[in-house]
Amino acid sequence: MDMLLMGEAFVEYLWKHDVFQEKDIIGKNCLVVGGSYISGGNYAPLLNKRLLHLGAARCDNVMLFDPYFQDSFCDLTDTEEAIGALRYDLIIVLSGMEKTRNIREGVRQLQEVCHVGGKIFVTARTPHDISARRELHTYEDIWRYDLESLEDLFHNCIPEKTAVDEGNGLVAVMFVRGESIDTVSSVTLFNTKRGEHVTIDDELPRGYFDGLSMLDAIGLKYRTDKCSMEHNYLNKYAFFLEKFRLQPTRLLELGIFNGASLRMWQEYFPYAEIYGVDIADRCSQYADERIHIIQADLSDPERVAKLKEIRPQIIIDDASHIVSHQLLALFTLFDVLPSGGVYILEDLETSLNPEQFGESYRDCPLDAYEVCARIARITARKVPDDDSLYAEHINRIGMAAELISVTKGTVIFVKR
Repeated sequence: MDMLLMGEAFVEYLWKHDVFQEKDIIGKNCLVVGGSYISGGNYAPLLNKRLLHLGAARCDNVMLFDPYFQDSFCDLTDTEEAIGALRYDLIIVLSGMEKTRNIREGVRQLQEVCHVGGKIFVTARTPHDISARRELHTYEDIWRYDLESLEDLFHNCIPEKTAVDEGNGLVAVMFVRGESIDTVSSVTLFNTKRGEHVTIDDELPRGYFDGLSMLDAIGLKYRTDKCSMEHNYLNKYAFFLEKFRLQPTRLLELGIFNGASLRMWQEYFPYAEIYGVDIADRCSQYADERIHIIQADLSDPERVAKLKEIRPQIIIDDASHIVSHQLLALFTLFDVLPSGGVYILEDLETSLNPEQFGESYRDCPLDAYEVCARIARITARKVPDDDSLYAEHINRIGMAAELISVTKGTVIFVKR
């Protein structure tokens, strides 16, 4: 368990300090909500086994959004759907408080599935949290909490024990479920997009791309990490890709992972041929109607150059995120795009977050973000005057680009 996420380590600390009592576990029905399923000791299932070992009558898990698992649920508003008619004596919420869009409804459902007098343990991040520097999946969180706002949300419950770790930006409360479960009428929470406290019965900040697009809805369906529950790329992508949706398009995606985004593209582009490239031979299993799998090492210039034969209208680089690989693909494949073609270079965190990604990612004199910035400068100035090590490529792409858009974690190029 040496790879526990910070919130889970906090729960472990509280466990050792008797926040959880045997009388609340032995012979009781327990539910673990959220948590990590792939990090270190797979904490949520491990906690499930511990509760059973301590004498719980049963213990269930609700897995919240996880791109590794197609059968995961999205957020806390899926709690009732996940468990049906079951009710519990102890509910441990490891995650979900930050990402649940309709947090009042999510809290209502947590109370609904808990017996009167049962316990609901909630852990959440405070406004002091800096976990976005350590965990990619926290980038698109919505809410942060302090003790007062948690108690306001669970206003029908009695806070029995509380704990705060301001050093790591964490707060936890053990609630006792009361008789009533009416939804709180108004509560003020810290909104991460605004960077300030907002009243959640007011109109929330939506931004230009916040409305659910068809592409994001399909991404949620297939549990791709590009969707709004993780990186939140797709509403932005839809802005640029909608014009291709009903056209006979060729799309090339570098990096396959678990095939989720390939299935998303297949549904979103009903007349497109989808090409996925990955070094792993296991990815051949994702071949399907209109989905073509190519096994290739994307650090090999010859193999990357061979991909030009596909002549795609859309290219998405979601492969290794190693700078040399990103630059090789961009320098090699951008030219093959037709006029109006779109090139998307994902996950530039590897260039910009050294505290999260080791030096092995940044294996070039200029990182991928710096190269993109230099290309954007050429496009804006309309003069090919870059003099860096990659000047030939930067000047060529900069003069050929119609538009360069920098979004969170991604650069989108549109060819003239």
